[in-house]
Amino acid sequence: MSSKKVAVLDIGSDVITLVMQDNKYANHFIFKAQQNYDGYQDGEFLDKQGLFKAIEVLVKQCKATTFENLTDILVGVPGEWTSVVCRNVEYDMGVSRKVTNRDIEALFQKGNTYDGGNEYTCINASPIHFITDDNTCTINPLGMTTNKLVGFMSYILCENTFKNIFDKIATSLGVKFEYTSAALAEVMYVVSPAKRDEGVILVDVGYISSTVSYAKGDGILCSVSFSRGGGNIAGDITTVMDIPFENSLELINKINLNLNPAKDDEYNITVGSNNYSYSVEDINEIAEASLAYTAEFISAAIASFNCDIFPYTEVLLTGSGISTMPGVKECLSKILERDVEIIAPDLLQFNKPKHSSLAGLLTVQHVQMAKGRVTNLFTKLKDLFRRKK
Repeated sequence: MSSKKVAVLDIGSDVITLVMQDNKYANHFIFKAQQNYDGYQDGEFLDKQGLFKAIEVLVKQCKATTFENLTDILVGVPGEWTSVVCRNVEYDMGVSRKVTNRDIEALFQKGNTYDGGNEYTCINASPIHFITDDNTCTINPLGMTTNKLVGFMSYILCENTFKNIFDKIATSLGVKFEYTSAALAEVMYVVSPAKRDEGVILVDVGYISSTVSYAKGDGILCSVSFSRGGGNIAGDITTVMDIPFENSLELINKINLNLNPAKDDEYNITVGSNNYSYSVEDINEIAEASLAYTAEFISAAIASFNCDIFPYTEVLLTGSGISTMPGVKECLSKILERDVEIIAPDLLQFNKPKHSSLAGLLTVQHVQMAKGRVTNLFTKLKDLFRRKK
């Protein structure tokens, strides 16, 4: 592993980010850069050639800047190309004995019946809980004595349409891509273990794509994505006000939904060399209506989840789309009828809501590097998604 240089690739709906980190020192990033591109909607890249070009530029720039031979890249698969399947898996231990890593790995392998098909590849597997033969429910059964182990497991499947595109890009660029769920990386390394144990709704609102996930324990039970985000608020402002889209994007950074504006209050922006002024009352009214429409998608996603979610389960909001807009928490909380908290990663240089998926991926990879290897799925799950008793 020491002879290899690795990086992570975060696939946003408006920008792609590549970060290479030092395999010896935490929070030491050798290279970081991003490229804008047309993004994706409804599980389709809007410009596949543009996607390839953006990744090619980043990989070549990384190699030229660092003088390192970049070999392995961890790709965060967006929610629009993943599906979550949860199931009980029973493993017969043969005799009553202590549970080992081999037993847990065998249990996960037994439950993974999803590889080898034409549509999906299993990229992550993680436990919600385990039950021993005396009906003890635990997050980590290692060392416990039982003759039978039942695991309620979460498997995340990646659509092969996504994997096939990226495999071709990797081959063309002479690198190897490994795949993991961006949402699971966020759940494991941005959401606190205490909140996960209680059960939490994680909402990542991006530029034109959002993912809603319900997580508990060390896994995701349900997840739904939809093609709507902060960019759609700008689009709605453009449509209603009949102004250029770049002006609307600039206004997004100014909007404060906590304001109680007077009739003549204005947002002042500069686009290029020109200055513009727009009514705060008008812009906020459009933004609130657009946000309410997005909240309907979030509410519908939660209602569609086939699992027990308490009415008091809170919503954790993150992502680049709306998380930093003043007043958004209160607005969503009123519509969703749930407490809403805005969260961000605790990672040096990447500690804002827009960095959540990237920070999660970096932490996943750092754990791998600390173990001295890039691991396969079922070895990796023991390293990443196992907590101490």
